[in-house]
Amino acid sequence: MRLTTALDLKQDNRKTRMISIVGGGGKTSTLFTLAHELAGEGKKVLITTTTAMYNPTEISNPNIFVLGDHVTAEGKLKGISNEAAERIHKDNQYAYILVEADGSKGRPIKAPAEHEPVIPDTTDIMIGVIGMDAFGREISEVNIHRPEILSALTHPVNGIVDEEVLVKLVNHPQGLFKNCPASATKVLLLNKVFNERTKEIAIKVGETVIRENEAIDRVIIGAVREEEPVIELIKGSIL
Repeated sequence: MRLTTALDLKQDNRKTRMISIVGGGGKTSTLFTLAHELAGEGKKVLITTTTAMYNPTEISNPNIFVLGDHVTAEGKLKGISNEAAERIHKDNQYAYILVEADGSKGRPIKAPAEHEPVIPDTTDIMIGVIGMDAFGREISEVNIHRPEILSALTHPVNGIVDEEVLVKLVNHPQGLFKNCPASATKVLLLNKVFNERTKEIAIKVGETVIRENEAIDRVIIGAVREEEPVIELIKGSIL
């Protein structure tokens, strides 16, 4: 299944839709997979960030545009302000604006600091990403971005990322969906699911989240860099 199918994206030609992506474990891959799917349908797509991200210089699709404030000395695309993102949204020049709104230093999972994530108020859909390769790992700097905050939010019993830690991170008000605009749809993406065992764990986590948190619209389970990015979809009761 494609990401656009799992998200049930229906474009209103009169209004740009903004999708902000947060978390760890595949934000950038999610953004580019989604951008190429939408552009392949003939949609005009803007890629941007409110923090910093890998600078995509190799995009050849004429329907995909990239915007940042500047390129850093490290070669990263420095983000635009929330205000700029909101102005672009109101201009209705694009069908979709895809915003990388968080940083995780390449870690599969993170907990947000006080100043994170940076979500434009005009966000229509917020996708929270967790890399399932975090499961079973020690909660430490090597594996987790901001492990001390993750521990404070989730109170892990054994100091590892287990099912309870993942569910608590998603459901906590200061967790994965922190700063989500009240009107935005919340979607959990459990990414990097490459085998049946990980799929079983992800489904269990997703079902628990949907059961305990009615604010989550749906849970997508898959591996966004694969030819078929979505292998399972769990829908919430608010649909």
